[in-house]
Amino acid sequence: MNLLVLRSNPRKNGYTQRLTELFIRGAREAGGEILDFDLCALDLKHCLGCYSCWIQTPGKCVLRDDMEGLLHRLLDADAVIFASPLNAYGVNSHLKIFLDRTLTITKPGFEITAKGLIGNRLRFPEKWPKKMAAIAVGAFKGQENFSAVRSTFELYSNGMGMELCAMMVRPESYLLQFSLAKPKTVKLIETAFVKAGYELVTEGAVSAATHEQAALPLSTDLVHFRQYSNIYWEHALAMGEDAADLEALQRRVTSDVRILIREMARCIDPIATAKLKVVLQFDFPDKNYFFRLSMDKGACIVTEEKTAAADLRITCDTETWSGVFMRRLSARDALVNHLIRLEGDKFLFSRLDRYFPPPII
Repeated sequence: MNLLVLRSNPRKNGYTQRLTELFIRGAREAGGEILDFDLCALDLKHCLGCYSCWIQTPGKCVLRDDMEGLLHRLLDADAVIFASPLNAYGVNSHLKIFLDRTLTITKPGFEITAKGLIGNRLRFPEKWPKKMAAIAVGAFKGQENFSAVRSTFELYSNGMGMELCAMMVRPESYLLQFSLAKPKTVKLIETAFVKAGYELVTEGAVSAATHEQAALPLSTDLVHFRQYSNIYWEHALAMGEDAADLEALQRRVTSDVRILIREMARCIDPIATAKLKVVLQFDFPDKNYFFRLSMDKGACIVTEEKTAAADLRITCDTETWSGVFMRRLSARDALVNHLIRLEGDKFLFSRLDRYFPPPII
């Protein structure tokens, strides 16, 4: 199978690039022949809407740029893969220019499409049918935020006589960098994109199971997603230009105790804490952060508040707790060196690892 890959992502260290690479890897492993183009690097002018390609010079655009070569590639391909970041709830401008300019390979006259809609007649019907796959990647949580992208690709494929055999949507894209939080889930997502490319070549379509796996959620709910996202951008803004160093930004975000405390509570072991009903208070005076963890028979609720009475109060600076949580610093050494102060039932502190084991999902 000959596959034409058209990427429209300006950032080459972003998540659209990363997931498209995985998709291509799977297609190559299956024996697919790949032609890979970066639309952002090409000279593609906006469609003038003049219809010269229909009337004065049938099948030929009046604009002189790289589009003519791309159209030849499109006509010769068995399948085309579009990859776009989510911009303003739709495909980004580079891909939109390409889609607009494919008017050249249609001609005057309407036809009823396979789905019973109206579409333009195809100029080179002998080059059809073709398969089409789409990859859409964005930071928003929730499939509903990708509804316009889905509609665009569904309508375009239908109108252009293509079979939409893959619609790979990846919400919460920026969370993929935090694989320590959900290592198994991130691995499943990445594997799904490789599998999708493989299935496209070997089966002619991507299975529903692979689509579902590629879209697995990375955040617990909208509340956690919003909280973590706001913390992420708080650090990015504080770093300014240095935020372009994604690894440095990751380190700052993953060391933020506001996330670590919530992740700790999320990973409570319901069996080890089944008979426990206690209140843990975490005080971080260096940042003026205060967290109350109410543990009640296998569940844990986190609130940002000072608690006068707690079964155990843990006081330290944020850097110390981050080091202990991330296993960079021994909790015992931190206690001996008075970096952590305990008030109340110290036995609870000795069992925190059992109550809140590291995440394995």
